[in-house]
Amino acid sequence: MYIYVQLVYTVGYDVLEDGSEQTTSVAPPVDETIEKVNVIETNQNTVRDSRYHIDTLVAEHIDFSKLQVVILGKELAGDKIYSYLDVVYRDPKHHLNARVAMTNTSANELLTQPIDSQKNKSEYYAGLLESSEIINVIPKMTLQQACTILLDPGKDLYMPMLMYREDLKRSEAIGTSIFSKDKYTDVYLDHDQSTLFNILRNKTDRIIRITKKYTENKEPEVSNFMTMEFKKAKTKLKLTQEPFGLSAKINLKGSVAEYGPDHLVGTEKLADIEKWWEQTLTEDTEKLFGILQENQSDILGIGRMTAALVPEEWDEEEWHQKFSELPIRVSVDVSLTSTGIID
Repeated sequence: MYIYVQLVYTVGYDVLEDGSEQTTSVAPPVDETIEKVNVIETNQNTVRDSRYHIDTLVAEHIDFSKLQVVILGKELAGDKIYSYLDVVYRDPKHHLNARVAMTNTSANELLTQPIDSQKNKSEYYAGLLESSEIINVIPKMTLQQACTILLDPGKDLYMPMLMYREDLKRSEAIGTSIFSKDKYTDVYLDHDQSTLFNILRNKTDRIIRITKKYTENKEPEVSNFMTMEFKKAKTKLKLTQEPFGLSAKINLKGSVAEYGPDHLVGTEKLADIEKWWEQTLTEDTEKLFGILQENQSDILGIGRMTAALVPEEWDEEEWHQKFSELPIRVSVDVSLTSTGIID
């Protein structure tokens, strides 16, 4: 007897009020002539129990070997999340490069919403995350990376944050959720802050685009905004001693991609623009570090650096408190190679 296999591409995990676990699996149809995807919901005491139970609800054998995306609900992410990911991580049949993200509601609520997209829902979230990674507004996080970080006392977890847009019938990657140890802090970084986070960790393989309001009094309003394209970005994080602290030096090279008034040719104008962006991005980076320290979220792995380079300052039990009080100095250097627009 031949049994069909039901591949699962996207799965969501939630914790319910009674402490049980809910699994929501989204799978493409077995019959290619059918457009509707299969959304299978079940809740049991553990993740493994829920997954076994799915096989009692469908006529096919459930197969997670092609898993593309794991989505965590907000309530689950606020708990110790490793126990939920452990079964997925340790199963040799699973795809460890599956992306991990979370949502500002429950994973079930997100995955049961209608999606208006050329891709079916089972593959939509993998494409959504990948396209958002390309433009540097979220970091890439895989199942293997997430579990490795969760086992590392010197670094905290982060992952893309997803939100459903009722007006568009689509989901949106709205930024980066930040964790303290293995719990979601109830804070996420927005697009600009997530881009800065990618710059700080030297994970920007493609062009970085940042738009800021450069002037206040031009008409129309769009003329007040300037978009920069940075083709090269390099950050150096360095620990200092006596006193113990951190310095972050960011070097950016690029051009002005868009600015309504144009006419930027001239050394003085370019120098003024460079200075303005240096000051603005320095303030933004200091604000970002402030958010991380306030929430005791060491997503940059400063603790790991400390343990390796300044071991006398490292204390696993006290690190998060020490990190929240760590003096941090930020400097940004912006070099414009051209205006990038018509003058």
